[in-house]
Amino acid sequence: MAILELRDVRYSYGGGAEAKNVLRGVNCAFERGKFYAIIGKSGSGKSTLLSLMSGLDLPVQGEVLFEGTPTAELNLDEYRRKSAAVVYQDFCLFPLLTALENILYPMELCRVEKSKAKEDALALAELVSLPTALLNRYPGKISGGEQQRVAIARALAMDRRLILADEPTGNLDGETSNTIIALLKRLAREQDRCVIVATHDITVMKNADVVYLMTDGLLEAAEI
Repeated sequence: MAILELRDVRYSYGGGAEAKNVLRGVNCAFERGKFYAIIGKSGSGKSTLLSLMSGLDLPVQGEVLFEGTPTAELNLDEYRRKSAAVVYQDFCLFPLLTALENILYPMELCRVEKSKAKEDALALAELVSLPTALLNRYPGKISGGEQQRVAIARALAMDRRLILADEPTGNLDGETSNTIIALLKRLAREQDRCVIVATHDITVMKNADVVYLMTDGLLEAAEI
């Protein structure tokens, strides 16, 4: 069974004659244990699609189903805290929290007991190969690649199995990008998570199990 399924998903901005149709009937399914890439030109609807998958918004028409339940029927705050997470190009870390505190943040929202939360956060830092010496530093004091690792570790908090990433390598150099791609691929295949990346990065496409092309608001399978 797919962890995430989209059925005739449509989305538009504005209304009436001024409406802009961004998604025009998207149908696809995503499974755990696989690494997906969604490619397409800027403005093709990739980020909008991720927004709907993550529950930041709802389709105008059609359904996004998480484990068989439409997101319209879910508590979306709870969905994002415990099931789905987004990793962004610009990391979106809290600048006044340390790396460790950033990882802890979702667990604090879910009221995980402090000692258990810290134990889990340290384990997640190790999983993404973050050196312990960096955990008490603020985001501005660590590299872009290290910040992205913190963002990924935070996304994994609460054992979230759906990881959505919007151009996660866009602000990284080639070598660091390759490291992040390898990490995301490993999380899918070895951690049984579903990882979906919207990207222009050819290396992401080459490493993906499945590639989808977004064109004119429609999504179709693409050759790898």
